[in-house]
Amino acid sequence: MSASFSLHLVGSSGRLQRFMHQLPTAVLLVNQAGSIVEVNEQLLRVTGYSRDQLVKQPFQTILPYQGSAEQLYEELLHREVEAGSSVEIDWRDKHGRSKKTPVMILRQQDEQELYLIHLYQLVQETNQLLSERLLGKLTHDTSLGLFILDEHAYIIEASQTACKLLGMERLSVINKHVDQVFSGIPEQHRLIKKELLEGVKLQNIATSWTNDNQRYELIVDANTLQDECGKTVGAFVLFKDITNLRSFEQKIERNERLAMIGQIAAGTAHEIRNPLTSIKGFLQMFLKSFADSGMDREKTYTEIMLTEINRINSLVSEFLLLSKPRDIQYCMVDLNTVFGEILPIVESQALLYGIDVRFTSQGKMPMVVGDNELLKQVFINICKNGIEAMGEQGTLQISHHIDQDGDRVSIDIHDTGPGIPLYIIDKIFDPFFTTKEEGTGLGLSVCQKIIHDIGGQIRVSSKGYGTTFHIMLPYL
Repeated sequence: MSASFSLHLVGSSGRLQRFMHQLPTAVLLVNQAGSIVEVNEQLLRVTGYSRDQLVKQPFQTILPYQGSAEQLYEELLHREVEAGSSVEIDWRDKHGRSKKTPVMILRQQDEQELYLIHLYQLVQETNQLLSERLLGKLTHDTSLGLFILDEHAYIIEASQTACKLLGMERLSVINKHVDQVFSGIPEQHRLIKKELLEGVKLQNIATSWTNDNQRYELIVDANTLQDECGKTVGAFVLFKDITNLRSFEQKIERNERLAMIGQIAAGTAHEIRNPLTSIKGFLQMFLKSFADSGMDREKTYTEIMLTEINRINSLVSEFLLLSKPRDIQYCMVDLNTVFGEILPIVESQALLYGIDVRFTSQGKMPMVVGDNELLKQVFINICKNGIEAMGEQGTLQISHHIDQDGDRVSIDIHDTGPGIPLYIIDKIFDPFFTTKEEGTGLGLSVCQKIIHDIGGQIRVSSKGYGTTFHIMLPYL
């Protein structure tokens, strides 16, 4: 029976591509012009190429055949009719080594003419090895991150979890050099370092990694791989995502600090405000008297003192926000209304700095449970920080999306400033920590407490070319 025939698949070529990715053997998809349209993971594994090195290249890169794709199809069909069974074809890997394999070629003629070339015995040994089956489990079905490098620092295997941390697809990582995968990132800040091949061993090392969307806390193990003669032929990096655990520990520590501050605030706030009220009252009387008497210099000094008293009162209010949970009456909050009210405030502030504000909406935001005014305070505070970080030029981008778990809406506020250095990014939510000359160091602590009190989270990511705050709120 002939194995090469026309395939009339109902639907688009996209369905055919999804089908080929489910196959356990090597497959490539070729268009009528002879260019490779798509390859599956098994073909990359067998040939040693990366996807970028094959897609849009002539199919002769893999199959050393002199004619066109149509001629190959017709020739294989003719040979199969004569032989009464499947035939073999020559193929070659990245290093130019040629071998033979049985082939099945299918032709689709629906929306465009495509050829599916199935090299269906290139995985025979892999399916028989328990070690390969274990590797398959590690790369697809577990929460462990795994990278395997060859002796030249090419990534020959990567787990789904590892690729998620990188923010990349597996097909875009396999058989690529680490310099390509981490292009633009200094060696010391990479998740995978070439020095691993020099015998550097890691065991239970805590580290962090930030991609464009999220920051991860990791425990890393790494070591070299040797052949029978003891020669280093590769290395592996194995890591576990402990972000939730670290976040829980940090939340406990932060809550203990906030509880202490809250006790101080509750005990001293009234004692501070009572004398301040008296002082403020007398200064207001002096201000009026100086104004009536034309004593401009004294009037100016008094205005400065009143401003500073108002600043002290504001600081005491922030202290109280960090104290034990208050009796706030939460209600349904429309985030669309909230941003409609705060955007003019943010834009007027940005105008003073020459900053461009862009609000990108993907439709209406869902309703959340919270305090309308406190949520405004959070968004305005973070936007103000971003504007001040950029100086006199830049863009403040505000957007929103539903997170991957589907139970929270994420408000993303991104600035194009210099970014937050790695050595202080873990401290920015600590009370009294600030990099501003006149800052109190309580703004972000207050914001975090407000969001935590309604069951949300604030995360920050920064890679040296801007900072993004992700405010995640549970929605109804």
